[in-house]
Amino acid sequence: MSNQTIDHLWVSGPPFCSSTILVAPLGSVEPGATTRTACEIFDIDGEALDSFEVEFPAHEVGVIELEPFVTGLKMQGGLSQGHVIVTSSRDVRHFCRQQIGGHFDIVSAPKLIASRESSFVPLILGGSRDHLVSLLNAAEEIAQVTVRLFYGSRSPEWTLSVPARGCSTVALEEQLLADFDDTSWRKGAVQGYIRVSPKSGAKVAMQIIEKMPMEGANSEQFRCLLSW
Repeated sequence: MSNQTIDHLWVSGPPFCSSTILVAPLGSVEPGATTRTACEIFDIDGEALDSFEVEFPAHEVGVIELEPFVTGLKMQGGLSQGHVIVTSSRDVRHFCRQQIGGHFDIVSAPKLIASRESSFVPLILGGSRDHLVSLLNAAEEIAQVTVRLFYGSRSPEWTLSVPARGCSTVALEEQLLADFDDTSWRKGAVQGYIRVSPKSGAKVAMQIIEKMPMEGANSEQFRCLLSW
């Protein structure tokens, strides 16, 4: 396919979440032109789960509801989740509309980074917030990824493994920071950021889900934090 667009998306599925892919046209298109979009779905361990292809009028935003195709995704970190490779036949932008609980976010395709590159996500520690760090591996081999958190004068670091073509999610506060000797971040809202750097020839992307307490009927709010 000429001028095709390929992106790697982290997706989640029932019972707690749902994901919808949006295919947005860029620029003008010829009358009657179409966009073909293929999706390959992989489980957290990189096992191929399903694949399909759809076609849309090129001037419209294509909407792909993933729920019928992701019911077999495995659970990790309390979420059923996986990795989708989205390939469109022309120059488009791919977005993912994530519903987590009763809340919605629309996120652009995360940036893939290779060895000697880094991806950053700003976040706030403490203040009753919790974070899930999701790493997606676009390579054909296991990825070793360095995750480093910066806040105040502290900078703890961990090395995580992500299966080939798979993804891995860890709880920042409950799993990673639980083994760190500093707990000052628990005393209030502390500004910080996470840096992710893959080793060897792997290509990875990061997405972070933040959970915040809310007043009223909806006791918790979720949102997806974008990397840069």
